[in-house]
Parts: sequence; C-alpha cells; structure tokens
Amino acid sequence: MNIRSIAVHQFRNFEQAGPISFPSAPLLALLAPNASGKTNFLEAIVMLLRAKSFRSRAQECVEWGKDNFTVQGSVDYGEGAMKLSVQYAAHNQTMHIKENNAPVSPVTFFGHYPLVLFLPEDAFLFSRGPAGRRNFINSSLAGSRPYLGSVVQYHRALRQRNAALKRTQDSSEIEPWTELLATHAEALWAHRKPFVDYLAARIPALYAELFEEELPLTISFIPGASDTETFRELLSQAWPYEKRYRYTLYGPHRDDIEVRVDGRPVLSTLSRGQMRGLVLAAKVAAYGFMKQSLGQEPLLLFDEVMGELDPDRQQRLLSHLPSSQTIITCTSIPQEVASRSDAAVLDVRSFVKTPA
Repeated sequence: MNIRSIAVHQFRNFEQAGPISFPSAPLLALLAPNASGKTNFLEAIVMLLRAKSFRSRAQECVEWGKDNFTVQGSVDYGEGAMKLSVQYAAHNQTMHIKENNAPVSPVTFFGHYPLVLFLPEDAFLFSRGPAGRRNFINSSLAGSRPYLGSVVQYHRALRQRNAALKRTQDSSEIEPWTELLATHAEALWAHRKPFVDYLAARIPALYAELFEEELPLTISFIPGASDTETFRELLSQAWPYEKRYRYTLYGPHRDDIEVRVDGRPVLSTLSRGQMRGLVLAAKVAAYGFMKQSLGQEPLLLFDEVMGELDPDRQQRLLSHLPSSQTIITCTSIPQEVASRSDAAVLDVRSFVKTPA
C-alpha cells in the first residue's frame, strides 16, 4: 500500500495542510524537531486509514477551539487508487467515512487498509499489562474480515453478558450469552494462535539478524481458555465468583502473549534497549504475517525508531524494510537514510500551524 496524498483540516496543530503529495520513494522520512507536529502528522495518516487515533479519542484530535476535523487523501491499494475521507463533528460526536465518495461504516473501514505502527511507548509492549498485547494481535489481524467480525460480535456478547451478571440472580439467565461467547471465542482463537505461532517461529531469528545478538526466546499464546468446551466449563464453575464481581472471568478478552528468555520473564531479564529491539522484531514479523495472509503489503509507520539505533543497526533495520512504502519520523535525517537512493524527505514544519 502507498499513500499518494493527504489533506488535513483542523486536526491537532494542523489548521490547514495540503493537499500534500507524497514522494513515490519507498522510504519516506517525516522531518521536524521534537514537539513540532511530526507524531501528529503520523496520527493523521493513521486516522485517514483507520478512522481511529492510536492515542486518544476522536474529539481530542480536533484543533483547539474548533468543532470538527477532516482528513482526506488518496492511496494505492489492491486494484488501484482509492479516495478516502474521514470527517468528525465534535458537537454530536459523529464520524463520517467515505471511500471513493461512498459512505462506509467505521467497523467495515477499520481493517480495510492494513498497517504496522511502531511508537516509542511500544518498547514496553512485552513488559506491561496484556491489554497492549491483545491490541497488537487485533491490529495485526484486523485485515481479515471474518476475524474483525468475530471480534465485534464477541465483545458485543461480552458486554451483554456482563450487563446480565449485574442484574440476574439465576445462572440460567446468562446461558444464551455464554453460548454466544463460546461460538465467537472459537473463531478468535482459530486466528490468534496461528498468528502467535508465526511470531514465535520468526522473532528470534529476526532479532538476531537486526541486533546481532541471539536470545533464547520462547513466545507462547496464552488463551483465556484452552478450548471452547473448557471455556464453557470454566464459566459454569465461575458462576459464584462472576455473580460477586459481575464480570466475565474467562475468555478471549483475557488472552495474552507470553515472552520468556531462557525460561525467565523478559521484564527481569532484558534491558530497555533489548526490549525495544524485541518489539521492533515483532513488528517486522507482524508485517510478514499480514503480507502473507492478505496477499497485500501493509503500510509501515515508525515513529522515532532510528534515533536510538547505532548506524549498523539502522542499516540492518532498513535492509528488512519492504519495497513498498515505509514512513519514519525523525528530528534529523540519519546518514543511513540520506545515503539511500530510494529515500525521500518531507519537512513537516512547512505545513504545521505555528503560534502567533
């Protein structure tokens, strides 16, 4: 996938930007000093492709003092160019999305344009709580329509079952929701386990190639239950506790990825730099899985990835990037990027609103 152009209106600190034509080079560096808007611009790109921010609610993306934002652009994906438009109105909290001028729903749109995103805070992906790892799984699998549909249906049934737990005194009243959870859980696990198995098979070698260090890594999928029958049994046995806590205690909403180094948790074993490298390897591996499963190349977006890598590691990372479009942000152009004939620079300062 390649972004051809983007126009931003009243989004974050962009009063009016564009239309901005993207260079055709496979590697595009977004250049700007810290705290000047390059991550906001990266966020606008993600909003264009997902109608969702990676760090806040839509209303928080509206420029200060304004009531709406618009992000429009053109992308090459699949059979040809697509014109996209994402408009948000804060006064009634509505999102309007169009593909080639035809309205589409947020759920349908979300996984249509696959991307892999690395942010500085992702360095803690494998050392903090499981919610971020489940989000990583969902983002990597969202390009599959059956998977995305199962996620939506599972969480809808989960909300209904949790609501029933708050009002019922009889376990039989939650049985219909239990059956719905089990049905959709089976579909989720059928996608999630192969994805994590793919990561487990590729991350150790990728990490060694990128950072010239071999780690005895073990990567495992930890499901909220081992299978649907066990899932039903666990929920049946958990009724006294669920009645007390009024919350579903087992299921895919408790799934996790466990990473160990020589049998020990990564938090107590790896340095911050190693943890960051591990996540980079995971993102590159996720790209490979998405390309293989979708038959299309996702967009790669890396925020401040080069600054903490020495030139040799920068070069090795760049060698693993695809021939399709990759976008990185940086405060200065690394020599390893500047020396490439297939790289281009876009100076974000040229279209950021500056204080009066």
